[in-house]
Amino acid sequence: LWIKDIVDGQTNIMNSSKIDNNFLTNTFITTFDKEFNLIRSVKSNKIDIKDNEWLIYDATIFKNNISQKSELVKFRSNFNQERIESLFSNLSSLSLLKLLDLRQNYKSLNYSTVDVDMQIYKVATYPLLLVIMTILSSIIMLYTKKSNSKVFKIIIGLFFSVVIYYINNFFFDNFCLLLSLCSLSW
Repeated sequence: LWIKDIVDGQTNIMNSSKIDNNFLTNTFITTFDKEFNLIRSVKSNKIDIKDNEWLIYDATIFKNNISQKSELVKFRSNFNQERIESLFSNLSSLSLLKLLDLRQNYKSLNYSTVDVDMQIYKVATYPLLLVIMTILSSIIMLYTKKSNSKVFKIIIGLFFSVVIYYINNFFFDNFCLLLSLCSLSW
């Protein structure tokens, strides 16, 4: 886990090996000033991230090439457990507003937004897909009333279901990827 956070004009870069409930384990935090001069580094095996004021347990603080041990250090951050976990949620389960919010979070962390953009395009173009499907099914249903052959109706139904399946799975995903890549170039 890598997080870049700016608090009070200082840039904090956090690197952690894993998140375990509301704790970051094996974490190293480096703090820079506005000109990216090193202010301090903090190393800890256990950090409580439940709130925006993190509690760093058994911290080793490196400042001016001198290390100090501290039992408990309070550290302000713009991130808490809920916000960090939301960065790694299943994109298909999010609404359009939450996707836009997640996109802003990704941008603030300098993460790639391609996957989020692709999911936004999928959600935004889904109504268009439904309209096309409704028009196509209406045309098929109106045309098949003129034909009395049941075999012909079954063949037409199977053909269009396979075509729709492949269009949805191949072209729709690639179309959304193409749109998101185009938006990156603009």
